[in-house]
Amino acid sequence: MKLAAVQLKAGADRSETISRARALVDDAAAQGAHIVLLPEMFAVPFVQPEPDPDYFAHAEGLDGPSNTMAAEASRRHGITVVSSVFEASAVPGIYHNTACTYVDGERRSVYRKSHLPFSNGFPEKFYFRPGETPPEVVDTGKTRVGTVICYERHFPELSRTVALDGGSVLCVPVASASAPMKEVFQLELRAHAVFNSMFVVCANRHGIEGVKEYFGLSAVYGPNGEVLATAPDDADGLAIAEVDLAQVDEIRRRRPFLRDRRPELYGRVSGSQTAPTERS
Repeated sequence: MKLAAVQLKAGADRSETISRARALVDDAAAQGAHIVLLPEMFAVPFVQPEPDPDYFAHAEGLDGPSNTMAAEASRRHGITVVSSVFEASAVPGIYHNTACTYVDGERRSVYRKSHLPFSNGFPEKFYFRPGETPPEVVDTGKTRVGTVICYERHFPELSRTVALDGGSVLCVPVASASAPMKEVFQLELRAHAVFNSMFVVCANRHGIEGVKEYFGLSAVYGPNGEVLATAPDDADGLAIAEVDLAQVDEIRRRRPFLRDRRPELYGRVSGSQTAPTERS
């Protein structure tokens, strides 16, 4: 099968941005992509360093224009599309950073970003309420896919959760513009692929928004950490790669990291175990 990441510049006009995104999803489907990932909150400009109450005007419901396009494209092409929106919840004043997975036009998963930064010019805690559930793995009929969102790539526990639930593909929609993070961006994503023996798809935006310059680097990674495809530099486009899903099971047998885990020793990681006391 083929996996595709959409790289996109978000303009001021939501409708125009969605139209460009639709064209890229259509292009990916025409090239045979089975799973297509859109960037984090792809249809609107992302948050700036200073909190801005006017930014809430960008929020939309789960059935708003962004997800409507993703659902329609998923249905029309018979593919899986992972969308990402600034979600206005049913409760007034509560908002989420949300990813939705559509399979053949049906919304199979709603994952709300559970780890939110307030650092490096991304004051997300001001805008979003964190989600309360772990990433959900969706059976697409051909494989199993899970999603974590941007900042959450810094927390290996989340991608491991996807692997433990049988995920073979990890989708990571991002809005990454931090210069220090650019140096380790692909290193982290390759590590997720290797530690969990899975394919990783990452979709970023590109271009200048306010004081930020998004650096792209949208790509597909193989379970050995190899870069299988990258989007064009500084432009709208696709990273699309043909993959052999049988590799996942084969590599998990050859490198049985999941088998050899010792969760009973990891209590401090989950917070279920207190820190050790100093021995006399």
